[in-house]
Amino acid sequence: MADEHNRPPETDSVRSYAIRRVNPFLGVLQVIDGRGGRALSANGVVWEIEIRAQRQSSWGSLNRNSGEVAYYRYGQWSQDEGLVTRPLASQLDSEFFTQQCSLLIDCIRERLGQLPFKLTDTLELWLFDQDGQRPLALLASAIPGGTLPSPEPRHWSSGTGANGLPSQRRYPAASQLETMVRQRAGFNIAKHWIDRQHDGSGIIKARNSRLQADEFPTFLLSEDWPEMEQATLASDFIEWTAPSLLTLQNLTTAERTRLENSLNIQAESVEHHWRLYIGVIDENRVRAARVQCRLHKANQGGRTAQ
Repeated sequence: MADEHNRPPETDSVRSYAIRRVNPFLGVLQVIDGRGGRALSANGVVWEIEIRAQRQSSWGSLNRNSGEVAYYRYGQWSQDEGLVTRPLASQLDSEFFTQQCSLLIDCIRERLGQLPFKLTDTLELWLFDQDGQRPLALLASAIPGGTLPSPEPRHWSSGTGANGLPSQRRYPAASQLETMVRQRAGFNIAKHWIDRQHDGSGIIKARNSRLQADEFPTFLLSEDWPEMEQATLASDFIEWTAPSLLTLQNLTTAERTRLENSLNIQAESVEHHWRLYIGVIDENRVRAARVQCRLHKANQGGRTAQ
């Protein structure tokens, strides 16, 4: 069962939008949200189907939480493979769940041509540096009016797991980079929720003061460091995560070109994210990275067979 973080206010119509997968940043999540449930996809291909229903009570609960609603993970759907359902408790295996799943799949089919959806998580939690009191790294994001994460994250993370994920391998200097960020944030951590505006500026909600657009790191981590070695480490991380960073939607041509020039560094990640890119500058570079990814997977399969 999934949580309800970042769920927008309930409406009578189906909503299609995207939110960033933050801290660590792993790209963008596509969301199709309706009264009966939602469908989530991190790559625009495989969709997680979650049905919204009244929370089920059990013996001995004295009907605690009766009447509350929750999301139940029903299965996964893709255009090529169809629906693969998850094992469900007997009380959830009903015509209602089957019907709601079918409606959600219809919604997905109708919207595949609209991908990627517009990013709507404009409420951002930024970690600030202790000296200049400027945004240092993005810790969380949310849809205005949605539920904020609790507890709030205190530290910035560059990746997840010992080796990362197939969609984004762990940055080789991850520990060094995370230590560098923690040291710059200092012992008395300063973090602020900021409401980002259409022009890229942001309003610090606690102070009702404004930061200009150029004060926010474009790639969600500051590249302004006092020492060359530190700046290089941050820059190398951005190049490493270029395949996922290209899913950001407000990049300039120069920024997008910079990221596309780094796609070969972690080409395995490109195949997961490329369908959610907006405004590709050099199609050949993206295509070459995808070919590199397929060759890498083929070589891995050959070694496994041996």
